[in-house]
Amino acid sequence: MLYPEPTRTRRAPKYTPQQLEKIPGKCRKLRRKITDPKTFLIMDDEKYFSFSGDNMPSNAGFWSGDKEHVSPEVNFKSKQKFAPKILVWLGISSKGISAPYIGTTKGPAVNGDIYIKKCLPKLLTFIYEHHQDDKYVFWPDLASSHYAKKTIEWLNEQNVPFVPRAANPPNVPKTRPIEDFWSILADQVYNGGWETTNQK
Repeated sequence: MLYPEPTRTRRAPKYTPQQLEKIPGKCRKLRRKITDPKTFLIMDDEKYFSFSGDNMPSNAGFWSGDKEHVSPEVNFKSKQKFAPKILVWLGISSKGISAPYIGTTKGPAVNGDIYIKKCLPKLLTFIYEHHQDDKYVFWPDLASSHYAKKTIEWLNEQNVPFVPRAANPPNVPKTRPIEDFWSILADQVYNGGWETTNQK
């Protein structure tokens, strides 16, 4: 008897009823009113890399037919409550990837000052290098620092057209290829069980 090949469970976004109601209309508006076939979409995002990569699904467990004789280092994986992390930010479009900002972070998300002073200037350089003569729209996600008052003022001062918050569809990673980029990068960073003990 032939058995089907086993498949792994795939991760998918969990939507709230409010998101499910808003997503179709906002995606249509983004496609039909804010962009056209000649518009380049420029996205940015940040990801936090822990020192050990123990949050990676591939590093979350092990298989053994004799668990009692597995070494303690493998059997028990200690986890720090507030593990140190490295912040990595970058911009991306169909023409390439910006220079990244790599730094430390104390909170769960990048704050407005770091975003404006460290990240957005790199975004502007990327636009000048790759999209100066193009029609483009900057499409940030809905993180609070991305739509803070100072951020909006900075984007307007630099004449960077962007997707208004009211038109930005929530929780749509399938339409943002930068999410796939992070997944691929994280797999490469932690390949072979790589880890570090310090920020440098």
